[in-house]
Amino acid sequence: MDSMSRFDRVFWRRLWVLAKPFWVSELKRKALTLLAVVVVMILLLVAFSAVFSYINRDVINALQNYNKLLFFKYLKLFLVWIGFVVAVGPFLPYLSGRLQILWREWMTEWFTSRGFSDHAFYQMNLRSQIDNPDQRIQQDLNSFTSSSLSYLNSSIGAIVMAGAFFGILWTISPWLAVTLIGYSAVGTYAAIVVGRRLVVINFDQERYEADFRFGLVHVRDNAESIAMYGGEAQEHRELSRRFEWVVSNFKLLLKWQLFLGFVQTAYNNSLNLMPWVVLAGAYFSHKIELGQMSQAATAFGAVQGALALVISNFQDITSFATVVHRLGTYMEECDVARAEEAVPGIVISEAPHIALEHVSLLTPDGQTKLIDEISFEIGAGERLLVSGPSGVGKTSLTRAIAGIWHAGSGHIERPPLHQMMFLPQRPYMILGSLRAQVCYPRVINVSDDDVLRVLENVNLGDLPQRVGGLDAERNWPEMLSQGEQQRLAFARLLLNKPRFAVMDEATSALDADNEAMLYERLSSSPMVLITVAHRESLARYHDRNLVLTGSGSWRVDPINHDSRVASKSG
Repeated sequence: MDSMSRFDRVFWRRLWVLAKPFWVSELKRKALTLLAVVVVMILLLVAFSAVFSYINRDVINALQNYNKLLFFKYLKLFLVWIGFVVAVGPFLPYLSGRLQILWREWMTEWFTSRGFSDHAFYQMNLRSQIDNPDQRIQQDLNSFTSSSLSYLNSSIGAIVMAGAFFGILWTISPWLAVTLIGYSAVGTYAAIVVGRRLVVINFDQERYEADFRFGLVHVRDNAESIAMYGGEAQEHRELSRRFEWVVSNFKLLLKWQLFLGFVQTAYNNSLNLMPWVVLAGAYFSHKIELGQMSQAATAFGAVQGALALVISNFQDITSFATVVHRLGTYMEECDVARAEEAVPGIVISEAPHIALEHVSLLTPDGQTKLIDEISFEIGAGERLLVSGPSGVGKTSLTRAIAGIWHAGSGHIERPPLHQMMFLPQRPYMILGSLRAQVCYPRVINVSDDDVLRVLENVNLGDLPQRVGGLDAERNWPEMLSQGEQQRLAFARLLLNKPRFAVMDEATSALDADNEAMLYERLSSSPMVLITVAHRESLARYHDRNLVLTGSGSWRVDPINHDSRVASKSG
């Protein structure tokens, strides 16, 4: 019970954190105006429903008394009510939808900007504490905004409906009104007690479904590698294991839904005849008319339905709570990323050169030292080759220079990031056209001739014709080989022309001729290079060689010289 209470407190805190920012944002005036119009429409519809209960009462009484004139008089009022509902009713979901998409649009921008700031997406992937952030932005935000407004509208409508029809019911039978209040309180308490367990179960169900879907996407994206390895049986076992979690938790979900269903069914069906039974004596003694009994039954049902808002929608509410917790954990991971950015570690400052001063790199858990007290500087016109066996921290060094590896100590000076480009071993292929691929990440306005020229310079001159032109959009990771993707990354480099380029095994998938051709192109440019590579053939394009030897040790050697310029044993 204590754990459930903590879960409830966390839910309300996260709901407040998620809901508040939009209503105090730059869109608050427009949002509050739309919300006010929606609330006014709800009030009008409830008010007309209350008025209609009197019209319906008088129509029935007119029929009971065989009063033809009164019957047609109230029938006309009934038609007026129908006309109002037909004219006004459809605007309520329309305006609610406009408000919902405005809220979703703002929150999507908020969530994506939070994800990109402080390297939050990278940290989420590195920490593996949060699953499927893409689903949370696309699916959960849509569910959160639509459900929040739906529950808000329903709650306002239920409160007003209960107040209006409770007054009507009280004028007919105070005892019936009080009994209904007590019964609804008991039913709501029972539903909450039974249904609270569903919140956690729904949360787990969403997580297991997302994990299973991720496994299927992983198989799709790596189908060729799986086929080459002959790993179908193992992949099938892994998918089956993930789906077993889905099935097992879903069975638990069904059991608790069954318990909740008993409560809901008992509540909704046990009092249907109560207004008629309670008022039958007064009717047969001619103290009230049939129309009043009908009105009392209508008011009783309206108040019961309004008070049963939690009971009737508890399953949906538990799903909503799951969405709130998934979005809340996303925001908390973004806060973790911000906190880690602020934690003292490797200090980055901007300068016209790259210089490392007594930089030590640690593994993310802080338990292993990769590089110990390294110091070197690269200025204009210089090129540095970084080499060493696998696992000694070569890639970690490039990440530290980029500012996304904080575990360690020391000081790094580097130019602003817009003057640098980082080429990883596996190039990033964006969603978009071939032109957008080549121009990524900074070039905006560029002529076709310039794009075609850089493609020709990296031996991809036939690529536009193959794919259908510069504006063709394709699934580039599937269409291009690893070597073609690496050459396309060099085309970006040649077109963007950064002052500094840091390349991590950026030619590992290329043959020797293409690799030599690309580095010859770079040699004729003023670009400062840092190259991480295993191939000794690249040494001739660099001035010095930073050798990482393991256990934190390193040295910087001049290319083609045996003398050691600087060294450190760790």
